[in-house]
Amino acid sequence: MKLCEFIRPASLAQARAALRKLGPKGMPLAGGTALHFMPGKAPVSAVDITGLGLSYIRQKGAFFEIGAATPLSDIQRHRGPRWAMHEICRRISTHQIRNVSTIGGNIARVFPWADLPVVLLAMNARLVIYSGKMKEMGADEYFSSQPARLFRGGDLLAAVKIPVLKAHHGFGSVKAARNAAAFSMVTIAALLELKDGKIADARVAAGSAIPFPKRLPSVEAALIGKEPSAEVFRAAAALAGADAKWCKQEGMSAEYVANLAEVSIVDALERAAEFARGRTA
Repeated sequence: MKLCEFIRPASLAQARAALRKLGPKGMPLAGGTALHFMPGKAPVSAVDITGLGLSYIRQKGAFFEIGAATPLSDIQRHRGPRWAMHEICRRISTHQIRNVSTIGGNIARVFPWADLPVVLLAMNARLVIYSGKMKEMGADEYFSSQPARLFRGGDLLAAVKIPVLKAHHGFGSVKAARNAAAFSMVTIAALLELKDGKIADARVAAGSAIPFPKRLPSVEAALIGKEPSAEVFRAAAALAGADAKWCKQEGMSAEYVANLAEVSIVDALERAAEFARGRTA
């Protein structure tokens, strides 16, 4: 994709107005790390949103709110009670890329190898979209298909809201890749709630090894009411094929990818359960 000019608006309203006027000839830009993956050779105007105050991490009530222009390196370095987003961000690409790439850029258009949509689905995140006013959308709806559909009229992703982890809730994620800088072969994320020694609730999501990230309802259903044990996790993971059509990748058959996914699901569930056992407040 070729950029022909930069427009630097002073507010979200100005940015939206510029994008609405430009139509297909305009695009919002923050880190710009995905530009070489974007289709099309026609020149477009970049609407720079980096100066609009959208880079921040703050806790507001029951959520951590992350501005859409927040670099992944800031999320990686952030620490606090009931926060777990740093775990996946430290495994995305290289440190140089994380310094530039933003959370909004990673999820405004989803590429097959994206890790963050998987995590946000498991965490039941909420997405804040500016359409002249702020409106919220749950991750299940937002990632029901390509999110780029939501921004064709000039609307902008403003923030991501991550629920604060409650007592007896645990989160775990696994990214299988050939090396630290490589795209993911499979990404799994899981959120578990334990009550009286059993799994009271579960959200499990997968990506990279399937055409588009999604939750795994058959795996989730198999966990509810069961004890968080390796045997239960393996039995649940074996049902993932009912929800996900695992795709062959370079040098890997679909059968190999399916096995890798099942092993990764078990690992993510074990991490989430261990996390939940340690969270008593």
